[in-house]
Amino acid sequence: MKKRLVFCISILVIAFILSVGFYAGAQDKLVIGQVFWGLHDSYQQAHQVAAKAYCESLGIEYISMDGQMKPEVQAAAMEDLIARQVDGIICQAYDQAAMEVSIDAAQQAGIPVVSFVNVSSGNVKYPTMQIDEKQGAIAMGELAAKKIMEYFPGKKIKVATISDASIEWAHEQRTKAFIQGVQNVAPDMEWVFNGGKSNREIAYSTAEDILQSFPDVNIMFGYDAENVLGSLAAFEAAGRGNAKDRIPVSEIFAGVDGSVPELVKVADPNSAFKLTLALQPKSNAKKCIDMLLKIINGELDMHATDKNEAVVSFVVNGWDMSKEEIEQFVKDEWALEVDLAKEIGE
Repeated sequence: MKKRLVFCISILVIAFILSVGFYAGAQDKLVIGQVFWGLHDSYQQAHQVAAKAYCESLGIEYISMDGQMKPEVQAAAMEDLIARQVDGIICQAYDQAAMEVSIDAAQQAGIPVVSFVNVSSGNVKYPTMQIDEKQGAIAMGELAAKKIMEYFPGKKIKVATISDASIEWAHEQRTKAFIQGVQNVAPDMEWVFNGGKSNREIAYSTAEDILQSFPDVNIMFGYDAENVLGSLAAFEAAGRGNAKDRIPVSEIFAGVDGSVPELVKVADPNSAFKLTLALQPKSNAKKCIDMLLKIINGELDMHATDKNEAVVSFVVNGWDMSKEEIEQFVKDEWALEVDLAKEIGE
């Protein structure tokens, strides 16, 4: 009888320990939240998919929030994540000053925050995973100018850009860097127009205005997928934006993001869209999460600003890269299988 009692108590103790261990394990599961710039964008969607997959591989719960390119929506998302007491947050600010109020609130609650792209410049200190785009954008500008000079010798280079100057980091690292590259090759070039938002419909209507006001423009640049694809569609509707065996008929298009719809155009020998600065969503997502885990694990201070890292974007060149090379990039970084020949209709 006594032995049976001891046995039953032992079973109960073991069961209790196991239940406590299970509860503790459940409690110990990390939860990471991410507030995106805006999930309407193809790059942002790919980054979200990659981040979710990487977190799942590490046994981390992942919560994504769509910032909708609105400071008030991003602020509400940050407030929600803070209320949930997540273990860490990754964010990309639409309005940096507004986001830093939320970052400060999170830090006050003991929740570390890693910024994607935006670098701390005020009183609120936090680490950043940056994208190194400037050198690639300069290289694209230089190549675009050289190609115009090769295909249209003696013709003055006139550039129009679809870029929101109020989004300073993108306008500086992408648009102005691209213009710098063009100027490096053709100092007498003219930057005839800049305007637009990160919106395909607005880019389309803006490009229609450009065609009316500057019909001799021969380089078009959009600082993200929405802008370059929207402006290209407007030119195509007007019978422009074309190439013959990769040689542009009247202008060259260049963009930034490296989304599949862009790459299809870049690989198409009949499209004037020949250059895009390809972002790397898988690499960027992993780097952001790894940096946040360093803070959570005590390897990096949540207020550090001297340990920022960067993922280098690279130029996808429709003149020199094969379809197979572009397809491999899409598979590796965007986790997508694409048959470019089929998409182009070859």
